[in-house]
Formats: sequence, structure tokens, C-alpha cells
Amino acid sequence: MADARDDVNTIESEDGTTWVEIASVGTEDEANLLRGFLEAEGIRSELENVKFTEAPTTFGAMGDIRIYVAEEDETRALTLLRERNEAYARYVDDDDDTIVTDDGVAEIDDDAETEVEE
Repeated sequence: MADARDDVNTIESEDGTTWVEIASVGTEDEANLLRGFLEAEGIRSELENVKFTEAPTTFGAMGDIRIYVAEEDETRALTLLRERNEAYARYVDDDDDTIVTDDGVAEIDDDAETEVEE
């Protein structure tokens, strides 16, 4: 393993790539969202799902889903995620009615009719 830090999970693949954990989230939806964001920026990523799902009910965080990128992409990926979080934080004001998209804050039309898919 090439200079891996002790506090970060890393995985060596058969092709010699060192994968470095850059984030850990609680749901598959959130993991796939982050993965899509990174891949849209040209950064390949891998997910490791260590979530415990055999319990009859779901309560608390029983494991997580880890997002890995190749070691050479770690700095750029972490920078992009930090910038993304900072950009969203500027829009969100702790108001549960705020919907933020990749284009910014979405306007909500309370008088709009619901579209039904057939």
C-alpha cells in the first residue's frame, strides 16, 4: 500500500489500484447520489456496503456504505465534496421546506396540480 494513512480505510485491487475511503453514508440512495456526482466529475468510485440488514426492523445506523476513489483522485474528490457541501449549505437555512437541486434552490408552487404518471 502506497503511503496509506492509518486513519483511512484503503483497499488494494488486483490491478494494483489503491482505493481510499473518502466518505461514509447511511443509505444506498445517498451513496449512489455521491457516486454519480463524482463520476460526473470524471472520478471513478466504488461502493462498499457494510450495512447490517438481517434485523426484522430497522433502527439506528447498523453499518454504513463507504465510498472509495482511486488514491490519485483522493484530493480532488475530497475538494469537490467539500465545495458541494459548502454550496448547498449557502442555500439551506434549516427550513424543512427548502428543496435544493444541482441548479440551486427549487421554487415550490403550492397551487400546482400533481401530475399522475400512467
